[in-house]
Amino acid sequence: MPERVNAGDWARGTRGLWLAALAFGAVSNLLILTGPMFMLQVYDRVLPGRSVETLLVLFALVAFLFAMMAGIDTARSQVLARLGARARQVLEPRLFAASLQVHQRDPPDPRPLMALRDLEAVQRLSGSGLALALLDLPWTPAFILLLALAHPLLGWLAAGGAVALLGLALVGHLGQRQPQARARAEGDRAERLRAAIDDAGPDHVAGLSPQVIERWHKHRAAALTATIEASDRALRCTAQARALRMFLQAAALAAGGWLVLGDQLSPGLMVGASILLGRALGPVEQIGSQWGQLAAAVSGWRRVAAVLHSLPAAPVAQVQGSGPLSVRGLVVTGADRGAPLLRLTGFDVPVGRALGVIGPGGAGKSLLARVLAGAVAPTAGVLRLGDHPVSRLSALRIGYLPQRVALWPGTIADAISRHDREVPATAIEDAARLVGAHSAICALPAGYQTRIDALAAPLPAGLVRRIALARAVFGAPALVILDEPNADLDADASDAVNAAIRSLKAAGSIVVVTAHRPAAIGECDDLLVLEGGAQTGFGPRETLLRDLVRSHTDLVRARSEVGT
Repeated sequence: MPERVNAGDWARGTRGLWLAALAFGAVSNLLILTGPMFMLQVYDRVLPGRSVETLLVLFALVAFLFAMMAGIDTARSQVLARLGARARQVLEPRLFAASLQVHQRDPPDPRPLMALRDLEAVQRLSGSGLALALLDLPWTPAFILLLALAHPLLGWLAAGGAVALLGLALVGHLGQRQPQARARAEGDRAERLRAAIDDAGPDHVAGLSPQVIERWHKHRAAALTATIEASDRALRCTAQARALRMFLQAAALAAGGWLVLGDQLSPGLMVGASILLGRALGPVEQIGSQWGQLAAAVSGWRRVAAVLHSLPAAPVAQVQGSGPLSVRGLVVTGADRGAPLLRLTGFDVPVGRALGVIGPGGAGKSLLARVLAGAVAPTAGVLRLGDHPVSRLSALRIGYLPQRVALWPGTIADAISRHDREVPATAIEDAARLVGAHSAICALPAGYQTRIDALAAPLPAGLVRRIALARAVFGAPALVILDEPNADLDADASDAVNAAIRSLKAAGSIVVVTAHRPAAIGECDDLLVLEGGAQTGFGPRETLLRDLVRSHTDLVRARSEVGT
């Protein structure tokens, strides 16, 4: 059973910070008594004795204690902010790595990506005033007990006020749930529509119309209306809680005055009790008014902890494997676990050879390329390179050119080297020369330092594909998968691709090429034939092509005879 990552590990690793936050909180809450004690001394000592010197000394002491409280509260806030930052620093890399593998699970698991957003919400909470209120909340019963010691009536008033504030917060939270759910649902619909339009790229104009824009606008308008409704209810709850707390302070003064008139309480305790009640109920009011944010953060932390618990304590160790490619009984199904999308009986590709994957459109060629590249996890079967599963290989041992090329923001040199800035420039240039892209890159004003991002001028589609091809062959990986490598390339560039395949084979790499064009399999030694997601043929290229031509000729002759 592999060791698991637990969110509690982070808490144990930050025990010192937690102890510091708790210690600062204890001192800060004790200093809260400065105000009530000052009022007690003024009313019960200074005024009866008419002593200016005592008043000045007490005032200087209060100023010093309040300055200390400001410094301690600042330190406590900084500690809490660093606790949140530490949690994000420690846990975020594991969640990010897991989110990149979302499509390798069947069905895809979106939880790691959601956990990243949840972790960000937890960090925001740790640096907010709500976190301070949470640490101050355990002191509320202590302050209520002090009020009860002054007089039971004041204690019951404070306890009843705390219960009333919590009840008001609960009612407000329940009232916000329905409009918040509507806002999320409408916002998700609008986001899915926008994402679908973005995925289409410039070709989105084919399906774009004023009605589509109006549909998006209606979803956003509905989400905005529901958000405003939830915000109105939250603001009303906050205002009511603030008014209730201020009323309770006034009620404490009234009750204290009544007790003073009955000689059951001193004037100093009357004023001090009102101040202490306000500070005792302050955390309750703040937590109640921000109950929704607190509930969201707690739920988010639970989801983060659940995702971390499902992950190994450390990523699976990667190996620098090499050797023949072996496939046995490979099966890939969809998320519905229905009919297999890909079924391969098996084949072997020796080191230094190229395998061409052919078949009609929809036969499963690109899906096989994704499986070999590790982008999609097979449902069943064996997929090994030498003595190691392909899933254990280091990412740098696999080169992959997908049909739909994506280059991350950075320079062309970054794209080719997979953003490894420690490699020499000559290695990057060698990869570009291998695929015939060096001259085209050097012709750009900034050469290999040309920026690739949304703000930069777009590069020609053919050059983008050759840059992606250079990335795939960079460092001569043990396994190189090229999905339709000749797409968007002219004849000269296609010849450069074939030359690159020859060089890779000579260097000991295994190359897998999916193709529609015959020119793309010119350097392939073996062919794999797919039809309807199933393996229907495998063997040396010349033999298999001859058999396919013979089968096609026999089929045409049979149809001709039937027609006559």
